[in-house]
Amino acid sequence: MAAGLFQQPYDSKFKNGDIGIQYINERHVACAFLLDTSGSMGSNNAIGKLNNGLQTFKSQVMQDSKYDKHTKSCIDVALISFGPDVILQQDFVPVSEMATPTLRADGGTPMGEALELAMNLITQQKARYNEIGTPYYRPWIFCITDGEPTDEYKSAAARLRQMEEDTKILGYCVGVEDFNRSIMAEIFNKERIFELKDLDFTSLFTFVSSSLATTRNAGEINGGSVQIEAPSSLSKIKIEF
Repeated sequence: MAAGLFQQPYDSKFKNGDIGIQYINERHVACAFLLDTSGSMGSNNAIGKLNNGLQTFKSQVMQDSKYDKHTKSCIDVALISFGPDVILQQDFVPVSEMATPTLRADGGTPMGEALELAMNLITQQKARYNEIGTPYYRPWIFCITDGEPTDEYKSAAARLRQMEEDTKILGYCVGVEDFNRSIMAEIFNKERIFELKDLDFTSLFTFVSSSLATTRNAGEINGGSVQIEAPSSLSKIKIEF
């Protein structure tokens, strides 16, 4: 991906009625998934289990009766893979319309570039919400990795920290296998870095779908929290919004 490709100024599409946002008067929550597809994710079929987890995420939302049509339409999801290139697999769409790509493992881990893209996409999505008056919770970046960045990441980390301090975003990181804990602590708030055991992506994505739905249906816009019961393969965590 060419540098700066997704750093262009926000260009409104609303004049043509193509807003891509449903139930515009209801609260939305946006989540950009950053998915490590570097070569090491081929070990122990981690990439295959990640693909299955994404399928679980979609089916959980679509089939579980606790997700009404409003909840399905007000959780907006984007998918970004990184390794060997940064690829926008899915721009923000309601989770009910999310495509589930078949990811393949290869190459390095350009996490810094992926983070920049995620923050650009979230900034654009918030501009869409603001232009049409749609209320929203702080968007999430949810990064899954088994390693560490192989590109320059410090500027992206600084930008993420600033956006979090300004209550514009929440960054979560889930590490699997031999991920570099110390490097991840340079990028993400240490209170929101977690380890997933046994490559249990199915339970992880079931948990994330429940967390997003609970956040979307919470009463406050920002600054509150809800306690979510996590699977045994993941530590119990407090979801912020």
